[in-house]
Amino acid sequence: MDRKTHGPSLLWKPLIGISLCGLTVAIPAVRDALPAQPGTEHPIHIFAFDDDTIPYKENLKLTMVSPQKYPGNPILSPGPEGSVDAIRAQFYGSVIRVGQKFRMWYSAISDTTVAGSVSRSARIAYAESSDGIHWVKPVLGLTAFQGNKRNNLVGMPPYLDFSRIEPLACFVLYEPEEKNSARRYKMAVYGRYYLSDEAKKRIPGDNVPSSIYPFFSEDGLNWQLAVPQPKGKWFDETEVPFRVKNNFEIGGLYKFDGLYYVAGQELSPDITMPDGTPARRTMVTHWSGDFVHWSQDRSFSFQRYGYQSPRQSLQEAHEPAAVWNRGNVLLGLYGLWHGAAVNSERRMDLGFLVSNDAVHFREPISDFVFIAAGADGEWDQRGLIHGQGYEQVGDRTYIYYGSWDPSNSGMGRCAVGLATMGRDRFGYLSTREMGEGQFTSKPLANLRPASLSINAEGLSRDAYLRIELIDKMGKAIQGYSGPDAAVVANPGLRVKVSWPAKERIQCSDSTFRLRFVLAGPQEDRVRFYAAYLE
Repeated sequence: MDRKTHGPSLLWKPLIGISLCGLTVAIPAVRDALPAQPGTEHPIHIFAFDDDTIPYKENLKLTMVSPQKYPGNPILSPGPEGSVDAIRAQFYGSVIRVGQKFRMWYSAISDTTVAGSVSRSARIAYAESSDGIHWVKPVLGLTAFQGNKRNNLVGMPPYLDFSRIEPLACFVLYEPEEKNSARRYKMAVYGRYYLSDEAKKRIPGDNVPSSIYPFFSEDGLNWQLAVPQPKGKWFDETEVPFRVKNNFEIGGLYKFDGLYYVAGQELSPDITMPDGTPARRTMVTHWSGDFVHWSQDRSFSFQRYGYQSPRQSLQEAHEPAAVWNRGNVLLGLYGLWHGAAVNSERRMDLGFLVSNDAVHFREPISDFVFIAAGADGEWDQRGLIHGQGYEQVGDRTYIYYGSWDPSNSGMGRCAVGLATMGRDRFGYLSTREMGEGQFTSKPLANLRPASLSINAEGLSRDAYLRIELIDKMGKAIQGYSGPDAAVVANPGLRVKVSWPAKERIQCSDSTFRLRFVLAGPQEDRVRFYAAYLE
């Protein structure tokens, strides 16, 4: 991860060593800023909630943490009457920091319908910020609206029929390393396709055939379709990247291990429960190697905890998930849909997901409300939607989200908000009862040499982390275990770890395991959030 994406660097001053129970304790001096990541490489993240990376635990419990809503919310509101986003500034979109600029793409819903459309118009709009909090809608001069181009709409191919593409969701990736500069920005947009007469015989009339439409851009403002222009007035089932009979609603776009993924919800008949019974609002992923050609088949990626069937459950996963690729682990937000037979009783909070392979997602704690919808009368009352907006800003993690009132058939006046938390402090491990607690990682690749840093609070001389290295088979690695174990007794977001004779991990094993022990007379005060191996 580079400094551009993850904020200013933190320069650690030399470590001061003290003796604690015969072990060396690393206590860093004054902290100036967060450490830069070398090049574009990801460290190995060891998050407290990742039971794939740290599968083995004893006497520990996990506590998930909700971020705090920014008191000045919303940070982006609908515009005045007659503007492109007069009805809604809807954030099934993206925020990406490029250099010193935060860039946002969102769905602008106006009070002017598109010709031939029975619903209010949706177009893709753009905003920017220098601090991620205060946003402006620049006049781009790219797309005509109400007879002029004095607006913040991005440029799109003129042949696109917005009554069919309906960009209620638009997710963007930025790849500065892309050799073809015209493809450095990539965007996936929800859209419908045209059914041939033969296809209409096979697909029931009440279904909504849909797909995604992939776009490329050099600057993030002028966009071109990644697939050929349709031969007729609109795309048919032979021209779209993949075909869904009953409405694929995109929830996120991400890249992992060289492949692109779009995630979202599909319904029966396109997706079913594993035994073939019907399903609603099920998370699926489609994948692509080039962003142009996509898989027709899809994964069954996540189903809400306790879901039984369309008739028995109204608690579903709404458009999962907006994903943040952290290297060896992916984090995601999705809608905790609280359904009801009567619209006015519907609600939606935001839940939290994690994955280690980009395909299979899980909740660290089932139905945990990561961000709760606002109370009646607040700007985000009754319902929230997730966007793909995650940024590290100094010692804080920024998370962008949107409002959407599911009890209102018109969805209300959607806007964009911000929630923040201590950097990477999504959840922590602490002891469950009196006595030491410990956890052990799966075998990790030896980066030769590697540095380890800790994100924890509550540490002191009486409450500390003891960290050892063992090999794949469980044997102690000399110089890093037993009397040579590292002890960290200083709280912080990036506390460097060193062993008595070595500041970095330089063992000869091709892999090793990390074992952490929450120890000390007051071990119950230790809160472990994350570790970073790089």
